[in-house]
Amino acid sequence: MDGVNIRYSIREEMEEGTIIGNIASDIGLNAASLSKRELHLALGSDQQYLNVNKSTGNVLIKQKIDREFICAFKSECIINMEVVIEDPFQIFGIEVEILDVNDNAPKFSFPSMQINISESALQSEKILLMKAVDPDVGSNTVCSYALNENAYFEAWKDRSNFAYLVIKNALDREMQAVHNLLLTAVDCGIPQLSGSVNVTVIVLDVNDNPPVFDQQIYEVNLIENVAVGTTVTKLKASDKDEGVSAVLRYSFNHHTAQEVQETFTLQPETGEISVHGSLDYEKLKYYEFYVQAKDIGPSPISGVCKIIINVRDSNDNYPEIVITSIKASVMENVPPGTQIALFNIKDLDSGDNGKVDCFILENSDFLLQQTNENYYALMTSVPVDREINSNYNITIMARDRGTPPLSNRRTISISLIDVNDNPPLFLHESYQISVSENNIPGSLLCSIVANDPDAEENSILKYSIQKDGDVNMTLSKLFSINRDNGNIYAQQSFDYEKETFYIFRVEATDSGNPPLSSSVTVTITVLDENDNTPIIVSPWRPHGSVASEMIPGFAEEGFLVTKIIAIDDDSVQNSRITYHLLQITDQTLFSLDRHNGELRTRRRLGHRDSSKQRLVIQAKDNGNPSLSSTVTIFISRLDTELESQLALNDNVDEPDNFLSLNMYLIIGLAFVSFIFLLTLMVLIISKCHHNSPVEEIQQSSQRISCYNQRNSVISELPANSTLISSDAYWHSVLLAESRKGKMLVRRSIPDGSGFIISSLERNPEERSIIDMTLT
Repeated sequence: MDGVNIRYSIREEMEEGTIIGNIASDIGLNAASLSKRELHLALGSDQQYLNVNKSTGNVLIKQKIDREFICAFKSECIINMEVVIEDPFQIFGIEVEILDVNDNAPKFSFPSMQINISESALQSEKILLMKAVDPDVGSNTVCSYALNENAYFEAWKDRSNFAYLVIKNALDREMQAVHNLLLTAVDCGIPQLSGSVNVTVIVLDVNDNPPVFDQQIYEVNLIENVAVGTTVTKLKASDKDEGVSAVLRYSFNHHTAQEVQETFTLQPETGEISVHGSLDYEKLKYYEFYVQAKDIGPSPISGVCKIIINVRDSNDNYPEIVITSIKASVMENVPPGTQIALFNIKDLDSGDNGKVDCFILENSDFLLQQTNENYYALMTSVPVDREINSNYNITIMARDRGTPPLSNRRTISISLIDVNDNPPLFLHESYQISVSENNIPGSLLCSIVANDPDAEENSILKYSIQKDGDVNMTLSKLFSINRDNGNIYAQQSFDYEKETFYIFRVEATDSGNPPLSSSVTVTITVLDENDNTPIIVSPWRPHGSVASEMIPGFAEEGFLVTKIIAIDDDSVQNSRITYHLLQITDQTLFSLDRHNGELRTRRRLGHRDSSKQRLVIQAKDNGNPSLSSTVTIFISRLDTELESQLALNDNVDEPDNFLSLNMYLIIGLAFVSFIFLLTLMVLIISKCHHNSPVEEIQQSSQRISCYNQRNSVISELPANSTLISSDAYWHSVLLAESRKGKMLVRRSIPDGSGFIISSLERNPEERSIIDMTLT
């Protein structure tokens, strides 16, 4: 208990609503702050008679108090209650002493009584009458007895407030056999109250020896809960008379309380007192009553003795756990040391039987801290986590120190309120998704799932594709994600030949406050399909699908007539091309290598062989199903005069052709070419700034390989370079070998002696190379 006890003293029977004190002023607090600190009576406090105003702190009488009703025959009457003040937590005990008011007059148990007194009774002999009962205490209870005026008797009171009849003068039955007396009991209160009873005294003849007990006071100790029938003590009295005047009968005195007669039995003949009902130390700690022994002579005379039975405590009461305040729900992020509940321990036993030890059973997340005698606070000992344990059932055990010890337990249930302290967690560190090209737009690609161990709003997730500048704008055209379930859909049909994979990050965000999020990398790999037909780029076909080739008449066996080159935009197996002869004029004249496409002569041409040969060649990929294209080649044989002329033309140096042109025309063309190349270079440099690092490395290392058909000289053409060729065959070879990322521009030399072929970086936004060269 945090504060000292506050004690008030009031008189009983005060009117309801009477203010008896103010807690705020008595404990030194500002009354204005009481309402903020939630002043209230603790659970279990005696609220029947008193109340506390939560705003002002005034202690009020709730119900008129009758001291004799709640504290009958007690010298001190105390009402206890406990007041709790929150934030910070304090508890104060209040003791209210109820002062007695003289509102009860003395009363006798019977309206009248009759006693027999032997005429041989001695002067000053005392005869027990009865006890007047006054529930008031102190000076307000019985303080004296008085008799109406007479010559033979007077009243006397012992320490136990019993009234005795004292003989003043010797009795003479022959003169007066009956005396009618009025016994009055008077208290000392203000105003003084009294009660009376009629006493009839009959004077008996000669049996003048009363029974006498061997002890005037019998005192016995009994443990509570002793078995019914147990002998308490055996009384013994004697009578000096003889005959029937000496035969005694034992009985409880007239004033013996009903509770005593229900708890004990007295054998009339033997005087043995035994247990008849249960003894409870916590209800009544001792019994005090009188037993009389009366002879059965013609004029019975009685003697009395006092019986005192002390009840000793036994450990028969279990400890009681009383919860005074509790927080049934707390946030999961409360710090260690947070108070969860406050309770006190009660044990009605005494001594070691009433001393109680309190502890928690099998839970290390909480601890008990004793705040005051028999008061304990249940507190957190470590940080608690709702995701590990959302509910706690904490069992508190209270065990006394008796023999054998008795114990009791109480379970306190606590629920943890969720805090958004866990970000979403994806099932995988990354996602690798494969999808075939030419997919249907709007089709489901995959489902990205994340979990959040938090509860309610804190666990509701929303999915999105992370923004990354211009890349996100492109991705938003290609992919969409369902915000609620993480399903990723294709917005467009993919083309493996344009892009083989896409990488982006998906973010999951919960609905907590503040929200938490996490992301995961998603890689979409586009799988190739055989959707591109091989395109034959060599031999050069200026007029559709028919090509013309010429071979000299002296061509020997193995002469390379031409090389069939086809390209396929697909990849791996789908782009592996084989060449096949579908139709041929003479099967014995030509052979075709199915892997490299070289068309060679099988034998030397003869005079009987036709001067014109027609061949149909097929280029077929390795896809499933395979795709193919064909080319028709007409091969003509050159005569001797034409061969000589061509050989002469081959020996003429190309620089001489330039000298035959008009110098001004050359200068003008050179200037226009310079401006054109400069413009292309600016565009290429601008495009390079937008290429990925991988593309830049590929572009920087790529070179174009070329070889001459006639002299088999290998040459290298660097990227973004220009080659002057006088043979259309060069154009076909360069066009085929530059398929991966390069663009070739073919321009004729002004004098018509050859072509200028330029290798340029390819813009992804433009059409394919084949589209540009063949249209």
